Amino acid sequence: MSPVASSWLLAGAILVLVLGDPTDACTCAPLHPQTAFCHADVVIRGKFVGVTPPSPTRSTEEFESWIRYEINVTKTYKGIGSPGDVLFIDSLEEESLCGYRHPGPLDGKEEYLIMAERQGEPLTISLCSFVRLWGRVPPSQRRGVSQAYGEGCACEVVPCHSMPCKLSGNAQCPWTDGLQDWNWQGPQAERQACLPRPSQPLEDSFCAWETLDDSFSEATANSPGL
Repeated sequence: MSPVASSWLLAGAILVLVLGDPTDACTCAPLHPQTAFCHADVVIRGKFVGVTPPSPTRSTEEFESWIRYEINVTKTYKGIGSPGDVLFIDSLEEESLCGYRHPGPLDGKEEYLIMAERQGEPLTISLCSFVRLWGRVPPSQRRGVSQAYGEGCACEVVPCHSMPCKLSGNAQCPWTDGLQDWNWQGPQAERQACLPRPSQPLEDSFCAWETLDDSFSEATANSPGL
């Protein structure tokens, strides 16, 4: 397995590399934003300002072509980077190989929420990574990134493809959005986090869904500090 494939699998992505026919070659597994946050090495808000070829020392397979995005950091939630810093994040160039192709202009005007993984030295993103225009991130997910998701990294969000949903422990939360919406963008993804609950002495800890809207106002969500 190539290094990029192992990185994407950690992020909940299934990479299907069909070299002879690139059609539908990339399929992404359901990925709750909390899972994406916990698996990421770096979570930032930033602006895409440029793209260049990666370093010549970039290790790659013969069929892989890489690009390197230049990103101005405006806020760091996890890992490296401070406001004003420039981070370089690599991606495979071909979308058929799950490469990320930035949809907007590289003019530094729009902020994005970016969750990247470290693959050796470089940071990487893929088509399956959590990269969202900040203006389209709902208030509850903003609170999750700034406060709640990190508290739930000992818990596990389990996608449920049918009922009953099979869980293997008390630290798992059943994610059922996909039973109603094929793109998994339901209330659990948009407004909830799987967080540890208080337990009695000698009892195993357990996790449960918690709604992130109750103590999080729209004014707080749009605060520059989040």
